[in-house]
Amino acid sequence: MNAVGKFYGIGVGPGDPELLTRKAARILAEVDWIFLPAQASGAPGLAARIVADLNLDPARFRPVKLRMSRSRDTDLEAYDRAADEILAELRRGQSAAWITEGDPLFYSTFVHVWSALRSRDPELSVEIVPGITSIGAAAARVGVSVATLEERVAVVPAAYGLHHLPQLLEKFSTVFLLKVHNVFGELLDRLASLSAPTQTFYVENVGTTEERIVRDLTSLRGERLPYFSLVILHREEVLA
Repeated sequence: MNAVGKFYGIGVGPGDPELLTRKAARILAEVDWIFLPAQASGAPGLAARIVADLNLDPARFRPVKLRMSRSRDTDLEAYDRAADEILAELRRGQSAAWITEGDPLFYSTFVHVWSALRSRDPELSVEIVPGITSIGAAAARVGVSVATLEERVAVVPAAYGLHHLPQLLEKFSTVFLLKVHNVFGELLDRLASLSAPTQTFYVENVGTTEERIVRDLTSLRGERLPYFSLVILHREEVLA
């Protein structure tokens, strides 16, 4: 009977292939199967584009179609099917990896697959390889200090956190609002009603050839923004 293979969760960073870690590249060169998110149309997702420079054998790739909408029922079914396929390969003694943009444990597709696998076999051997997150890459690109000394940081999905914005800016020196594309108009309205002085940065598709950085958020009103978009709100001082 074959020993059960090992499963890897691998973060490939936010978009720039040079931000892929050496460990991630080594494991991807060695592993038997590479499962990865794909667009609902079947087109390659961002994770596939990031690892393209590694020249991996395409026969080892196992795309999983995801819709990535707020209603996740269809995606949860896809994660379950992927978990069944991964488990079948592991029980044949094969190794398998799930690659994800950013970090595997930071708002990642990997978490859903990992949860589905653990529900099927809690004893599976799993190794998680961290990756650079979009917030770290975006802060580096705009040159803003995320936090120093006693400053605090908040990371909030924009679709669920805008009503907390006044309190967030009172308590935190830096606020990252993730995936602002569907609520950007509301965000501009809320920012306009706040008197606290705040540095603002909009970043989309960070680390890719489509990267764009905008400091005047109001200039974007009415634009159709991409899914991979975030806003950084930064204050030099935080009120007690």
